[in-house]
Amino acid sequence: MPHPVVDAIRNGAAPRAAKLAAANGLLPLPPDDSLLVLSTLVHDSDEEIRAAAQASVTKLDPAVVLPIARDDRTDPAILSLLCTANGDPAITEAVTLNRATPDAAIETLALKTTHPHIIEALTVNQQRLIRRPALIEAILHNPHRTPEAERRAREVKAEFLEKEFGRRQVAGERTTVTPEAPLKSAAELIPEAFVDAPPVTPTPPPAPPSPSPVTASTSSGVSAPPPPAKPLKLSKSPPVAMIQQGKAPRPAKLMVAQGKLPLAPEDMLFAQVLLTADADAEIAEAARTSLATLDFDALQPVAQDPETPEEVLRYLLLHADLPERFGEQLLLHPALPDESVLEFVRQTTSGYLLEAVTINQQRLIRLPALLDAILANPASTFEAIRKAREIKTEFFEKELGAERIAREQKARAAKFAAVLDLPPMPDEAFEAEFQSVLAGFEAEVGQSFSDAAPSEADADADFEAMLAAVKSEEGIDLLQSTDPQTQERLSVYQALARMSVKERIFAALKGGRDVRAILIRDSNRMVSTAVVKNPRISDAEIEAIANIKGINEDVLRIIAMNRAWVSNYAIMHNLVRNARCPLNFSMQFINRLQSRDLVNLTKSKSIPDALRQAANRLVVKRRETGG
Repeated sequence: MPHPVVDAIRNGAAPRAAKLAAANGLLPLPPDDSLLVLSTLVHDSDEEIRAAAQASVTKLDPAVVLPIARDDRTDPAILSLLCTANGDPAITEAVTLNRATPDAAIETLALKTTHPHIIEALTVNQQRLIRRPALIEAILHNPHRTPEAERRAREVKAEFLEKEFGRRQVAGERTTVTPEAPLKSAAELIPEAFVDAPPVTPTPPPAPPSPSPVTASTSSGVSAPPPPAKPLKLSKSPPVAMIQQGKAPRPAKLMVAQGKLPLAPEDMLFAQVLLTADADAEIAEAARTSLATLDFDALQPVAQDPETPEEVLRYLLLHADLPERFGEQLLLHPALPDESVLEFVRQTTSGYLLEAVTINQQRLIRLPALLDAILANPASTFEAIRKAREIKTEFFEKELGAERIAREQKARAAKFAAVLDLPPMPDEAFEAEFQSVLAGFEAEVGQSFSDAAPSEADADADFEAMLAAVKSEEGIDLLQSTDPQTQERLSVYQALARMSVKERIFAALKGGRDVRAILIRDSNRMVSTAVVKNPRISDAEIEAIANIKGINEDVLRIIAMNRAWVSNYAIMHNLVRNARCPLNFSMQFINRLQSRDLVNLTKSKSIPDALRQAANRLVVKRRETGG
């Protein structure tokens, strides 16, 4: 439901005092509502209000604004505001790449920006360039443009505007496209390039340079069977699907290889990877040239998307300039083929990434040739060699591979059966669920976790710490109690204390209220933050968590950034009173406190001095204004 204050300001019905307060960021509004108000006030007829609103926009916290700038559901007025009035380059680039940003705002930005990388970002959306030719001229007239930005703008101008079919398509698109209309595919945009053509030989995936067969017997004595043939999974993009099937005509393939068709970035990447192995030498060379300088920072979504094609993952993994952190993400991707990893291990010179390969023990057991490749690679570190030898000894030389995996899966399922209220499922199904949930969490936080169980000493220490916390907060000695429910609770504590970090994270994400109440106090911050990402957590639990004095501040930051939670007054009040809550959030929330709670806050000795002083100033101000 629209906020009444926002509606009043946008409709011109609000008094000057309210508009001035909003322009100075003094109204307790959620970030998107605040931006919506500022988008109106930066055009206000009152010079003081207009200047205050423009100053407030430049002071916005990038961490809060960036998600709004990237969301294609954000109000176009907000996107226009961020595009033209915000000086933070990261926010400006995010708005530039957002397809919902109005073309007029993008054109204004193209004329005034002084950041070369922003000008290059303006050329990413070729659909917008075709739809608004004035944007191309703005880019070409900006003295801060880079050679790459100028090249892309001139190519679009030549291919889609100066040629007859380009002018015809643009004219048709201008009369039909609305801001909400879905983007056309390249085949619809340039039908002349995708006319029916006789079938040709399908483009194969890039061939590996190493002829070594994966099925060869290894020194471990175990032969890896050849992988079964997989059915061709066609892309949802019609042009890419035509390339996969070998039905795309040569002109279209050449334009794709040169990056001249308006495809989505992920579709363009997939198509060019396929074309690097095209039988036509000119097309293959053009594709390789286009892919020669990849921006791996911009490819983070590709590494995290579970739908990324295997061919793309393989190409990126074998890229000569692969950064180690990006390579680590690729190695954790669930769709990465084992054979691609083997080829990578045989050629890499990164000891860090060889260690990363040894993290996935299941893959090493599935493909024993990986162990031999790690041991034979001169770049292998001591740790990578140690892990490879351990796995080789334990799972192959002692012939415990399959039996041990089955036992571990069964033991893990039995361990969680006593702790989580999950529906009954086979051991294999539970293990698949476990790995899937953990892979999603690791991709979200950009970090991997060990599956090794803690030592007995650590487990005992964790168990004692849990019991001490309960005794301190609830006054209950679980060890001395004879109550059946308390004894059952004690068994849950014992089970959680002996779990690995990975297993505790899974328990935090999937467990019930009792498990969440235990793990929110876990000393590992990833475990405690996983608790508040549990989809079943309630507002009452969040309210209690926000009041825990020793809680990890990352947990409080996640709560403070959740609009639904901080709209609850009790949660917001507890955050402000908690000394561990990040100060930038506490400072925002004190404006929403009731006068009685604000006065109590000024007397608190546990909060930061800066917050207490701000509360004092606000109390004085309210008394002066009669608030």
